[in-house]
Amino acid sequence: MATAGISFIREHTEQIKPPRALWVPFELGRPLGAPNEPEFQLDVLRALLRTLEEDRGPVLIDYPHDAPALSGDHEPWACLIPAPPLEPARSEAEALNQRLSREISLLRPWYDESVKAHGRTAVRTSGLALAEMTSVLAAYAAGETPQVPSTAVASMPYLLRFLADDLKAYYLEAAVAQPGGSSPSSTELGRWLFHETALGDVLFRVLGRLASSEDQRENRLSGTTGVIVPRAYMKRPANADRAG
Repeated sequence: MATAGISFIREHTEQIKPPRALWVPFELGRPLGAPNEPEFQLDVLRALLRTLEEDRGPVLIDYPHDAPALSGDHEPWACLIPAPPLEPARSEAEALNQRLSREISLLRPWYDESVKAHGRTAVRTSGLALAEMTSVLAAYAAGETPQVPSTAVASMPYLLRFLADDLKAYYLEAAVAQPGGSSPSSTELGRWLFHETALGDVLFRVLGRLASSEDQRENRLSGTTGVIVPRAYMKRPANADRAG
């Protein structure tokens, strides 16, 4: 029986080599792109079924369109973080660390509210305190060799994955607990995190250093989709946050 499937992570599909697959540039959990968009969803299904026209596999085809924006009465969501002045920094790493620390401090009340409401947090994978996380991540993003505390659960560069996971969880848990306004969609949260925050800027810097590294471990980490920055948010707008 001929089979075809939808792929979210292209690199995994390239390794598995299923008979026929359609890679889609959508967020995880939305194989057809977006809810309440029947015409778009049908187009995705038609593209998937067209892979059955191939005589032999493995076949891996890229779906060429991004998912449509949310429609209807959804009120646009925003999470604005004030930017008080920072002290003059002696290095790029110190400047990045200051930016991260400032954001974390400003998000802290919402994060604490989230932990109180749910009784749990996902910020625990790296084994480091928040101040240690920002110090290591900022140093690496600035091109330095970070001093890794002994409590870290992994050595460099693999620790970067856990640091990214911890800080992304902190920001998202805080943002969801923000009082007032509409509930954000996962797409809105992702765009805010990766395109509008100092953390997003630092993660893109980390990804750039990994990609250009001659160290095979670092280079391999940069090519693992979604570890540092998900593919859906790799296209940064021209005004992506780099200030402060």
